[in-house]
Amino acid sequence: MKENKVPKVSIIIPTYNRAKMLSRAIKSVLNQTFQDFELIIVDDGSTDNTKEVVENFQKQDSRINYIWMENSGRPAKPRNIGIKNSKGKYIAFLDDDDEWMPEKLEKQIILFENSNINKLGFVGCNILNIDTLKNFNKIYKMPRIRKLFKHLLIRNFLMTPSILVKKSVIEDVGLFDENFEVADDWDMWIRISQKYDFDFVDEVLVKRYIHTQSITQSSSIEKIIKEELYFINKYKSYYSIRAYMKRKEGLQNLYIKMARLHIKNNDIYAGREYFKKAITICPYLPKGYFNFFLSMFGAKFYKLIMKHKL
Repeated sequence: MKENKVPKVSIIIPTYNRAKMLSRAIKSVLNQTFQDFELIIVDDGSTDNTKEVVENFQKQDSRINYIWMENSGRPAKPRNIGIKNSKGKYIAFLDDDDEWMPEKLEKQIILFENSNINKLGFVGCNILNIDTLKNFNKIYKMPRIRKLFKHLLIRNFLMTPSILVKKSVIEDVGLFDENFEVADDWDMWIRISQKYDFDFVDEVLVKRYIHTQSITQSSSIEKIIKEELYFINKYKSYYSIRAYMKRKEGLQNLYIKMARLHIKNNDIYAGREYFKKAITICPYLPKGYFNFFLSMFGAKFYKLIMKHKL
């Protein structure tokens, strides 16, 4: 490939101290059937041999760009640096511990370029979740929804390694919010879905690994609580629109999640306060009352009864 040629796709991998896993991710990119891409690896201050691993791949392929930065402790900032350094018409994101099937990019590009959806901004695909902690595999299928905004307010069902997005769309809605540690992708999809439609390839094209080093596994409860509160405050006005009762149910679910996080952190009093907020938002639903009632027996009892929810 000519060095001066502008690639059609920019692939961004943020990484931190996962040299062995990163090799798998890089190989899955280089093995794509669609080869018109650049690979931007943004190292978030690794202290292992990540740089050496990437340099070995660079000797084989000049399309790999390695960027080192001081540790930020979250994926949003390296993703943003990758976007700022990207040249492609499309941007794809891959986590350093996941991998793509060989036809991932090809099939998504075909979908994009043959679509009759005028406002198509991003596309996804199905995913094989590989839980190495429970030794369990499960296929996650994309919901058949084109307009995602009101659905994403209820929960995040898009997986970052599955997404291919037009760079012009990100330029329109803005970069990842660096205040988030684990929900920066959810926030991005919400902002995109306010203006653009979604489509997906109904095939498993991504392998997503769940392990002890996953960000969602290793983040402290205090950090997660802080992040959930930031998310609620950022989008609270969208949940309060009276015409959409489902949105209020979405906010109730967030309050219940906050309550459970506090109880998991052994703060039963803060948990009860969020259950009360959940009841106030949706007084016609029994979920809030049920959880508040269980909490009256103490944190230990609540965690025992609701252990599958914590």
